[in-house]
Amino acid sequence: MFYLDRWKRRMVAELGEEGFKQYSQNIFKQGKLFHSALEHILMSGVTWTSGTPEYPPDVQGYLQSISHILEDVRAVRAIESTVQHGPLNYLGVVDCVARYRGVLCVIDWKTSEKPKPFLSNTYDNPVQVAAYAGALNADENYEYQVENGLIVVAYKDGSPAHAHKLDSELMSEYWKTWLLRLEEFTEQRANQGSTTSAEKK
Repeated sequence: MFYLDRWKRRMVAELGEEGFKQYSQNIFKQGKLFHSALEHILMSGVTWTSGTPEYPPDVQGYLQSISHILEDVRAVRAIESTVQHGPLNYLGVVDCVARYRGVLCVIDWKTSEKPKPFLSNTYDNPVQVAAYAGALNADENYEYQVENGLIVVAYKDGSPAHAHKLDSELMSEYWKTWLLRLEEFTEQRANQGSTTSAEKK
């Protein structure tokens, strides 16, 4: 939250309130278009080629960026699919579950304007991927288990995307981080609830 807030303040100082609002809307729109195009490619099994007219110009660079990654993605099991962890009471929407170089992974597709060559550059994304995998593995709607993750960072200028693999050992570490955060959140919410009910009395 600290880094996000600092980034937002810097962008507002640079673009103004209205400019930042417009910038955020454009980023959100591009992200949605990118995910839609990606879903179509993965579901239809077509091979993306540069300049394919059915995809908007806004996403062509991102698709070019991930084209070398897509060559290694096979056997798609789920796309934009809801996963729920009943006992821990949380849910999320998984971008993709597929085999990457033969290994079944929860795949998270990200877009970025800045290069993110190292896993540490992806901030909390690994925790998010571990949370998705944990929910999927606990969800009775899925008849398989996933122990690995992949974060793919695509770039608008078409430069090759960075793919960050999370093996089962790393996923386990990030899962522990997620459980601690979930516990903190649950405690905070419980404390807020008891404060509110005390105020009502």
